[in-house]
Amino acid sequence: MSALTQNKNMINLKFTFYCTLSLLLFFIGCGEPLHKVTGTVKYDDGSPVTLGNVSFDSDKFSFSSTIDANGYFSSPGQKSKGIPEGTYRVYLTGTTKVPNIPDARGTFTQGTPEPTVAEKYCSAATASLTFEAKPGGTKTFDIVVERPKKR
Repeated sequence: MSALTQNKNMINLKFTFYCTLSLLLFFIGCGEPLHKVTGTVKYDDGSPVTLGNVSFDSDKFSFSSTIDANGYFSSPGQKSKGIPEGTYRVYLTGTTKVPNIPDARGTFTQGTPEPTVAEKYCSAATASLTFEAKPGGTKTFDIVVERPKKR
């Protein structure tokens, strides 16, 4: 093999290596930034909402997180790296409890479902709560809701 052919082969090899490396770095670096979101759901008197889920919806991504006994929630689970940037509509689901009612013999039956938050927070269309996940922005979202109206 001539020196000229060896030189061309070496240039082609280097070119291929650098192109491959550049593409690899491009695709690794182009992942959408993800953000962990944590927060609380409380009533306007400061006591925690202890039942239900916080739901976040955008045109690209949706998730729901369970509210714990202290009103705390975290985005979307322990193993996830977080949510993509964007503006999310936020609402609450699963905020209805069904009490067990004892009768005269001590037998329990299910009562009528009772909402634990005002109905307007239970739908993306009516909640009017939004959260924006953005670079350097807050990742804590504390939600304050009203109790349901007495029937």
